[in-house]
Amino acid sequence: MRLFRKPDSAASSDPVERMEALLEAPLRAETDRPYPPIPWRGRRIRGGGYASLMPTVDEFFGTSSQVCGGFWPFGTDMALPVEGVPVGRSLATGAGVCCDPISWFKAGIIKQPSMFLLGLPAIGKSTFVRRQVLGLSALGMNAIIPGDLKPDYASLVGMLGGQVIRLGAGIGVVNPLDPGDLHYALQRLDGKARKDLADYYNDTRCALMEVLLTIMRTGRESDADAGQRGVTARESDILSVAVRVLYERCGGDPQPPVVADLRDLLASGPREVREAAVYDDPGNDELYAAQVRGLLADLHGFANRMTKFGRLFGEQTTARIDLSRPVDFDISALAQSGDDVVAAVLATTWTSAFAAKNAADTLAEAGLQPPRNHVIIMDEMHRALRASPLMVEKLDLLTRLNRQWGVGQIMITHTFKDLMCMETAAQNTKARGFVERSEIKVLGALSRVEVDRYLRGECGLPVSRREEDMLEDWATPVNFGSDASHKGLGRFLIKLGGLPGIPINVEMCPLEKTGFNDTNLKWHE
Repeated sequence: MRLFRKPDSAASSDPVERMEALLEAPLRAETDRPYPPIPWRGRRIRGGGYASLMPTVDEFFGTSSQVCGGFWPFGTDMALPVEGVPVGRSLATGAGVCCDPISWFKAGIIKQPSMFLLGLPAIGKSTFVRRQVLGLSALGMNAIIPGDLKPDYASLVGMLGGQVIRLGAGIGVVNPLDPGDLHYALQRLDGKARKDLADYYNDTRCALMEVLLTIMRTGRESDADAGQRGVTARESDILSVAVRVLYERCGGDPQPPVVADLRDLLASGPREVREAAVYDDPGNDELYAAQVRGLLADLHGFANRMTKFGRLFGEQTTARIDLSRPVDFDISALAQSGDDVVAAVLATTWTSAFAAKNAADTLAEAGLQPPRNHVIIMDEMHRALRASPLMVEKLDLLTRLNRQWGVGQIMITHTFKDLMCMETAAQNTKARGFVERSEIKVLGALSRVEVDRYLRGECGLPVSRREEDMLEDWATPVNFGSDASHKGLGRFLIKLGGLPGIPINVEMCPLEKTGFNDTNLKWHE
């Protein structure tokens, strides 16, 4: 059947006139002849789809696992996730990609609400995480940033109506004997809930004081007792008993005790503490004084408001934490301080964040406040991990029990190698477990050595050669210009188990371009 009219033999021989006659003639079905073959450019008639220029397609050969990321194990593309915070567009298809640890956990995509972000400096890691904070806040989940060193999140938290707690000498103080304002939470509870939280309170205070004492003693390279790295077993027992005796005496006071109260309690030598220090002769004053002399001297260093530690830990907490809104501990005033001071503050703020979350959950279970889910942002985590082995233990516990605690976590560091610099092999193994147990891995620009030796070798993350080439290419500067950036600026690869990674490009919305995403804000004139 033909759908065009055969031109009359008397028609003009001019090709243009003949074509116009063909286009203007009405279509008439002719059943005596079959359809003519359609040219590869299409029919040159109205509605015929004629193309004057056909695009060329590059052709190449490859195995099924090499072509376009591989056909294995499916012949069609996977659907991109639409649950959670919109993080950017796929570099492969241009489709929008959504991702955050809590939404993916609630949707059943992952089994642990955890994310680990790795990437070289100045590629947009903070921008990516701020997008997480902003999006999760819109979804009703508040973020807790326990140590904002630059600061990267203070402006955003302030814009969201959150709480920015500034710490520093002459700026703000945190009381290590009341982490997370547990003293005030205990006053609202009774019965078994109060007893359980009180036990947690005392254990947390004792562990934190051990961390702080370890940091102080480790930093004394010129002292005669510099070899005493950490707290001895006897001192740990003394601290544990003293903290509990202090709670029995001050638990009902309007305000919690401070380090000076703990120092004075040890100096007075109550019976319970003497038995822990000198079990065979608790009445021997000289022997007891010898056992607690080191503890008293170090606790005085934390209580004395003229010392570098006393200015930060010697008084009542300046601002009580409020988890009904986003919270950011701004410690940027300590950026130029020594590593020991930064590590001590990070240890205290991290402990306070975990303790406040535990207290909030206990109060919610007692019906005293609504239950809430939170996400904890742990940036510059390698600095806190190196502070003390106890911090490694605490984070190891968090990554195992975050489901039970109703909290998600996002851990950020520059490279996996940062986690392999602990003092012992056991600590390195536990630090490696933080990455392994984080189900979502977000990879930015990384060197080939980092990917091959650490991610693929140490962690066992299945990174393909194509993905490895892409990550290394992202780490290459665009040019030699003064304002040159990396090729991978704003680009990340989202890895979930053994699935092919999703390469995305983070596109900032107008709100995100208003200033709180500028890490180099202090460099602008």
